[in-house]
Amino acid sequence: MDDLTRAKEGGFGTKLAIYGKMSGPGWIQAAVTLGGGSLVGALYLGVIGGYEFLWLQPLAMLCGIVMLSAISYVTLSCDERPFRVMEKKVSPTLAWGWLIATVIADTVFCAAQFSLGRGAIEDNLGFTPGPYVITGSLFVLAMALICISQKNSKAAALIDNILKALVGIIVLCFMAVVVTLISKGAVQWSSLFSGLIPDFTALFRPTDQIAAAISATGDGASYWTEYVTGEQRSKIIAAFGTAVGINMTFLLPYSLKKKGWGKPHRELSRYDLMLGLFVPFVLGASALVIASAASFHAKHADMITADGKPLPGMESAYYKVVDKRLQNDVSGFAELDVEAKAVHREGLALEEKQLAAMLANRGAKNLAASLKPFLGENAQVIFGIGVLAMAVSTLLVHMMMNGYAISEAFNKVGNSKYFVLGASMPAIAGLFSPYLWSGDAKAAMAVPASVIATTLLPIAYLAFLLLMNSKSALGDELPKRRGLINLLMVISAGAASFASIWALSAKGVPGMIGMAGLGALAVIGILGFLKRNKAA
Repeated sequence: MDDLTRAKEGGFGTKLAIYGKMSGPGWIQAAVTLGGGSLVGALYLGVIGGYEFLWLQPLAMLCGIVMLSAISYVTLSCDERPFRVMEKKVSPTLAWGWLIATVIADTVFCAAQFSLGRGAIEDNLGFTPGPYVITGSLFVLAMALICISQKNSKAAALIDNILKALVGIIVLCFMAVVVTLISKGAVQWSSLFSGLIPDFTALFRPTDQIAAAISATGDGASYWTEYVTGEQRSKIIAAFGTAVGINMTFLLPYSLKKKGWGKPHRELSRYDLMLGLFVPFVLGASALVIASAASFHAKHADMITADGKPLPGMESAYYKVVDKRLQNDVSGFAELDVEAKAVHREGLALEEKQLAAMLANRGAKNLAASLKPFLGENAQVIFGIGVLAMAVSTLLVHMMMNGYAISEAFNKVGNSKYFVLGASMPAIAGLFSPYLWSGDAKAAMAVPASVIATTLLPIAYLAFLLLMNSKSALGDELPKRRGLINLLMVISAGAASFASIWALSAKGVPGMIGMAGLGALAVIGILGFLKRNKAA
């Protein structure tokens, strides 16, 4: 009796043991989602929401797991690849939009991972050989691993194991921080447990501690209430959106096919997503939220002095919040010279300075520094290793995803030359990330990519919702009782659509174009599905 049969016939414990050993694609998904976006999203959630949003990222990932499970079912039930199935059974427009959005997201956000890795090496680990030396080294390492992965099945398995190890390092590093915080009594248990229970009203109001600080500002309270709720919206969208991205939906089918999985592996694929993706993501992201909340929520001593002056190195993050406040009251503040701005900043009430400091964004370096009383000098090293593992694992998977996308675009899936060519595109962007991921260049890249990826994610979800109900696509493998499946998929797709519209509404004209595109693509997809499945 083979392992797959023993697992199917065994109990839950047997399934966990066997499926855990056989898992793989889920770990690759975890390697991409536990990247810079999740790091920043979790840190910001802890800063502005404390423990109140601990439930958010697990819920977002559960929605993602529902849709990824549907994608795996379609992939393992059809002889053709999902891109071609979507093209024939739903809409060529949606299929190509899905592929193009994946390529754009991979190329742009892979550069962000190179930048994240450079920051970990320079800021946390203390090595400063030069920005292009670091990105060049990461480029050579990544391209070497990608080329090795194309050699044979043993080489591919080696890359899988490297990614598993990197995900494990990420989770262990951040869990070690939480364990240390708990042992030092720095975690508020009652707030932590209550934060695990979904509270959707928390999306639209400041936390109790931040609300108390707002009330202390007197006449400025209305401004700060609006500011905090707006910031919460952007942080929530960022955290929700980084759970499952558009390119992850494209990656999964190809990693399943490369494993050689088919219809008998459908149950394994669901366990794989839970064991390889859900559990590591929830542990890693939750650990970051807890550490950030314990260190920064409703606190200002790490940002400013007792009389309201920014500490060295904190000026940029602090003044970013303060200056928004002053622009609301002082006409033409943005055009004032340095001295005039300094006068207005100094004249702000201490209570408002303290609140601004509470709300200022912190990064991995700030969090590591704040943990020195608990972890000693090891704080920067532990965080540096975790963040570097995040960057390397995520940039590798961005490259893999792009390799699959370019191979599919030329209908050359399985051809190593096309795969390596596609994989090199994000790596080249990463090599030049010191320029591309900074200043105006960063905005020029990130905003359009974000709009495209945000628009297409719910459309990809819609396409697979339609495919799960397509007799023409699935034939005899069409699930017979689909009521609960459809309900869960509609909820998940609805949540993604809500987050998408909420995000696009804050992006001005590009966002309005994105929302119009979202509606148009949804109509195209539904009409295409009805036309192509009428006779089935």
